[in-house]
Amino acid sequence: MTDQPRAVDGLAGSYDEIAQDLQKLRFAAGDVSYAEIVRRIAAHRERHGVDAGNARPARTTVYDAFRTGRTRVNPQLVGEIARVLGASETEAAQLQERCLHARRNQPAAPAPLLEPAPPAPRPVAEKAAALARGRKLMLILACVGLNVLGFSLVAGLGLPLYFDMVGTAIAAIALGPWAGVAVGLSTNAIGLAITDSSSIAFALVNVVGALVWGYGARCLRLCQTFPRYLLLNVLVALSCSVVATTLLVLLFNGGTGHASEATTRNLAEMGSPLSVAVLGSNVVHSLADKLLTGFVVLSALGAVRRWIEVPFYETLSADVMLHLKAVGNPAGGATRGFRTWQAPLAVRAARPGSRMGVSPQVADPP
Repeated sequence: MTDQPRAVDGLAGSYDEIAQDLQKLRFAAGDVSYAEIVRRIAAHRERHGVDAGNARPARTTVYDAFRTGRTRVNPQLVGEIARVLGASETEAAQLQERCLHARRNQPAAPAPLLEPAPPAPRPVAEKAAALARGRKLMLILACVGLNVLGFSLVAGLGLPLYFDMVGTAIAAIALGPWAGVAVGLSTNAIGLAITDSSSIAFALVNVVGALVWGYGARCLRLCQTFPRYLLLNVLVALSCSVVATTLLVLLFNGGTGHASEATTRNLAEMGSPLSVAVLGSNVVHSLADKLLTGFVVLSALGAVRRWIEVPFYETLSADVMLHLKAVGNPAGGATRGFRTWQAPLAVRAARPGSRMGVSPQVADPP
């Protein structure tokens, strides 16, 4: 670059002066980061025939070329640094020659460090990992908030649903089963302040739901298609019903005052044993609750994937759209991929004294 000030003059000088001249080049080029210099050198080497696996120098090696107090510097690397920072071939060659001259005439004792080394910048991968961890934590907190909101609405309005596991399902599917367990346990701990001490006992229901949602999605691949996703929510409903029924019968004599227990009383009045009445009521209401939760979760995952990668979402959402189109156009869905053909009907002309009729006439298919 001809418009930059020359940072190299003459062939004399020590390694410290060469390092200072390299810093001048770096600042004249726009305070280029060391990581960017590494990238430029790798690209320069690849253009000159070096394979990509060996073209990238270590970032610390490049950084050391700019540091004072060195007793040995790679002349070829110094020339490459100068070239990628905009120096001409002549200037790069002069810097290489100065490195050789400084090696031949360096003092017996190394020069002291004139300034402390600046802290190395955090690698891009480390920053990305920290950002991902922060987003996951924010999602877990939001999921706890969704559970508490549903829990409060049901308790306040007396609804015959539960609706306290939406966040559990989102976390289990998007982040894994144990993230869902953390959300579920946090929800029931907070629920102590909303209802009564029975909330903490039913934390086991939230845990079971999180494990079935999480492992069902990741190990059993039940989020690949829409029918499988519906089956996953049915399995969650049945699993939660078994655990909830056991807790209700053993610890609470069949009920805790939830609105859904009206069905339990009706079944008991019809002569069903307590355990059967509780299980039947729980299954009915849990199926409705978990299927509704599944649809809410499916919508929420579309927003979550803008921040965090959600496994299976693309495949699942595409299959849902196919099923919606099939419902909207049942004829097209039923005959997709098949070519229908009907034989034309030939009408015979009526003759005097004869009866007009219609006879099928087989024609060659097109």
